[in-house]
Amino acid sequence: MLVKSKIVELEDWLFEEEIPDGYVPEKPLVENKTIIEMGPVHMENFQLSTSGLFILHSKMNFDRPVQILTEIEGETITSQFIFFKPKDAKMPYGMSRHNIRYIPSVRTTHQVEPGIEYIYFIAVISKEYYLNLIKRDSLLHQQFVHEIEKGQYASFSEEDLVATYEMQHTISELIESKKKGEIRRLHTESRIVELLMYQFEQYNEQKGNTGSLFHEEDIQRLEMARHILEQRIANPPTQKELAAEVLTSESKLRKDFKEYFSVTIHDYLTRVRMEKAKNYLLADKKTVYEVALLTGYGHQNNFSSAFKKYFGISPGELKM
Repeated sequence: MLVKSKIVELEDWLFEEEIPDGYVPEKPLVENKTIIEMGPVHMENFQLSTSGLFILHSKMNFDRPVQILTEIEGETITSQFIFFKPKDAKMPYGMSRHNIRYIPSVRTTHQVEPGIEYIYFIAVISKEYYLNLIKRDSLLHQQFVHEIEKGQYASFSEEDLVATYEMQHTISELIESKKKGEIRRLHTESRIVELLMYQFEQYNEQKGNTGSLFHEEDIQRLEMARHILEQRIANPPTQKELAAEVLTSESKLRKDFKEYFSVTIHDYLTRVRMEKAKNYLLADKKTVYEVALLTGYGHQNNFSSAFKKYFGISPGELKM
């Protein structure tokens, strides 16, 4: 399969990757990082590739409106995400959308606007590779496989959906992994499968809940609530206080938060605390006592118990 992309207004291709279609389990991953400053384009690209698989994670913004041309040749399945927000937005998060698509071959052009920060993630998977990851007869994607067998362009979901916390976290784990060799490949495959599972799961939940569309004001409140939780993990507000800060009712906040992020407020706060704690312990080399205070646990024992319940090992064992 061939994957390439360029800015229509510029001559050079941003990248051009030719990947063998076959699924070769022992084939090592090739990693590449590039920074592109080309005319109105500012991009930081991270790429992973092996036989049957190409992954691109790109942070980009533009000084003026441009069109991005993307060409994919060969039968592929794509797991595709885009996150975007104004550069001057006060909140760290913006809007997002994602989908899974079968692409026999495609040449598309998308207009992008200046003053917007984009994060783009795509896993381009050959048909053979995809059907080795998720078997043809799996109930998870029966209708989608039926469309694939027709050989015609198809989307798993009729409409793009909003990315959940689990999806964003899985993408971050995949991109930021420090693993090497065969372990890196196995980790990458497991994260791709995990990402697809979250997408399948969300779509199936959406099918049973047709009234789940959010207004822009609701999304802004939810993103603000998430930001508050992440910024104040040492002394987080109660759910009642949080609802008051984002100007909604406690019951509506609980319901909408769970539906939008696919996780409860309590569980989201726990996840943020634990991920921060892991980083404090490993990257910042802080003591268990210091981390307990920074993540809002009044006693070291309470923090250690929560950490072990979440990760399966104690903070002390992690530091060893």
